[in-house]
Amino acid sequence: MKAGRNMAKGGRTKSLHIKLPADHPVFSIPDGERSRVAREWMEQGRQVLATVEEIKRDIAVIKENLSGSEQRGHSDKTTEKNNRNSQTNPIDPAVFLDM
Repeated sequence: MKAGRNMAKGGRTKSLHIKLPADHPVFSIPDGERSRVAREWMEQGRQVLATVEEIKRDIAVIKENLSGSEQRGHSDKTTEKNNRNSQTNPIDPAVFLDM
C-alpha cells in the first residue's frame, strides 16, 4: 500500500493494489467505473460483516435469555397456575346476588 497525494471527502487517500482472478465480476465493469464500483463493493462488504457481528451478538443474548427462562419456567408455570386458581372466582356470588 502506498500513500496517495489525492484528497477525497475524508481527507488523505491511500492506494491498494490487489490481485483478483481474471474472471472476477469487477472486470465486467467498464475501466472508468471499476475503481468506484470496487470501493462500493468493499464498503458494502464491510457493512455486511458489521451487521452479521451485531446479529451474532443479538442471537447470543436471545439464547441466554431463553435458557434463563427455561430454568425459571417450571416455577413460573406453577406460580401462574396458582394465580389462576386463586382468581377463578373473584366475585362473591352471595354478595353479588344480594344487590
